[in-house]
Order: sequence, then C-alpha cells, then structure tokens
Amino acid sequence: MKKGFTLIEIIITIGLIAIIGTVIVSNLSVSYTKQQEEQYENFKNTLEKAACTYIDLNMNASLKNTCQSKKTCTIAVQDLLTEGLIEDDDLNNPKTQSRIAGTTKIQVRYENGIKTCSYQE
Repeated sequence: MKKGFTLIEIIITIGLIAIIGTVIVSNLSVSYTKQQEEQYENFKNTLEKAACTYIDLNMNASLKNTCQSKKTCTIAVQDLLTEGLIEDDDLNNPKTQSRIAGTTKIQVRYENGIKTCSYQE
C-alpha cells in the first residue's frame, strides 16, 4: 500500500488554494474601494453642509443678497474651523489620504433662490 500524495493531487490542491485566495483578495479589494468611496462622499457632505450652515449663520442680509446677485460665493475651510462647524479631524481626505488646506474653498451657488454648496478638489 502506498503512503502519501501523488504529484497530481498536490498540484490540484495548490491550484485550488490559489484560486480561492485570488477570489478572496479581489473581493477584499472591491470592499475596500467601496468603503473608501463612501468615506469620501461623507467627507464631501460634511464640508458642503458646514459651508451652507456657515452662510445661513454668518451672512447678513446685504452680503447674502450680494452672493445671490452674483449667484456664487466661496467659503474657506478655515472659516468653518474657526466657526466650529467642522473639527480638525474632518480635514483628512479619505480619497487621497492627505489633509486639505485651510485655504481650500467651498463654492456656494444660488439658482432661482436655491442655495447649493459644493466641494471640488
């Protein structure tokens, strides 16, 4: 009676392990990418909501009217920090893994009296 495995059995086993490993690694990679995109969307939403709130809290009527007549204004991220609308931890961009500068601007647009805030890299 023979003891041990044949070369074919060993090669098939290693091949199956390699296939299973490849599937697992690719699924983890896709999950990580999706998570990173979700974190980036949350990052953008935080900055945009803070900018819109800043406009509502700090702009007097004449300045708000000026922005509405120009149809656009910009808010510096540093102003949002100073006002306490975002925290220092909110400045880490999950997409680039870097910190955005306080001079970064968030654009506020007015169309038909509706305000929209947008962050662009």
